[in-house]
Amino acid sequence: WQPAQGIPTGAAVRSDRSDANTFYGFAGGRFYRSTDGGRTFAATTATGLPAEAQFKAVPGRKGDVWLAGKTGGLFHSTDSGTTFAKVASISAADTIGFGKAAPGQSYPALYTSGRVGSVPGIYRSDDTGATWVRINDDRTQYGTTNATITGDPRVYGRVYVSTNGRGVVYGDKPGGG
Repeated sequence: WQPAQGIPTGAAVRSDRSDANTFYGFAGGRFYRSTDGGRTFAATTATGLPAEAQFKAVPGRKGDVWLAGKTGGLFHSTDSGTTFAKVASISAADTIGFGKAAPGQSYPALYTSGRVGSVPGIYRSDDTGATWVRINDDRTQYGTTNATITGDPRVYGRVYVSTNGRGVVYGDKPGGG
């Protein structure tokens, strides 16, 4: 084992889901990238990111990364984290996950636990984050859903959410896909 160079201790690290040599890191509002299998990292030029966030790379899409910041919102990069665009409609995002694309779409469905405007909830987007549909309601709330969220890669509309104290719950889109 050798320590990776160029990235702070304690940084979150994830792999690019389509390039085995590319890894990403995040710590203290800075995004890092490695193109040598995680041996060395360098900070990207991305600015305006929240101090704390979770991030994930989209499976099968080289350089496609989403970053969820509880106090900063949701950000998307298609250039391996060199730059990020803020998703205007999301004011806070605890997590981000991906699932099977909606019928007729080629991009994975996105799932987040966060706020669209001022309304907290669990949301799905079928159009790369342009619009969001709340998939829970006021009666279906959980103490905390900030650990992880993911869609089913085989079943459109199925989402899995980790909760604080209630384990992992899942839900299906009414009427199926």
